[in-house]
Amino acid sequence: MQGNTELIALTQLAAAQKSNPLVTLLPIILIGVVFYFLLFRPQRKRQQQQQQMQRQIQPGQRIMTTAGMLADVVAIEDDHVVLEIAPGVEVRYVKQAVAQVVSDDDDEDIEDETEDDVEETDESAEAEEGTEEEEAPEAGETVQDEVEAKTETLPSATGKKTGDASLNDGEDKSGKRPSA
Repeated sequence: MQGNTELIALTQLAAAQKSNPLVTLLPIILIGVVFYFLLFRPQRKRQQQQQQMQRQIQPGQRIMTTAGMLADVVAIEDDHVVLEIAPGVEVRYVKQAVAQVVSDDDDEDIEDETEDDVEETDESAEAEEGTEEEEAPEAGETVQDEVEAKTETLPSATGKKTGDASLNDGEDKSGKRPSA
């Protein structure tokens, strides 16, 4: 009988502690609301701004694609834009590939940053050379010895240069016979 009274006491205790189902679902509802305000809503705003910018593209504007390529808009078709990436070179992209419209000020900043990067690498190379007396060639200038050293043929596995190897009957330069 004693075990029976304990069981009755436990069921009465469980019945008394039965709570409102809304209280148990409240944390899940709060998590959903937090996700909406912190993740979904800002993402939707960014998408709408991006679509509006893509609708307002006009010929003559300078843009940057999602791949990072800078180009000028030449023409706009239904869902495509024709971009000039170099003088006389035109390509077609879908409008969704346009990441942003670049103003002239932004374009100059991008060019300045790349020039600064080149200058920094030149300065670091000079610092590594130490106190050598030779002058480094200026940008765009090539030294003939460097060009010849880079274009020299490397010896093959047999110890001969690739230009010295003779071809057997029916072999191409790779050393393989063509299939019949």
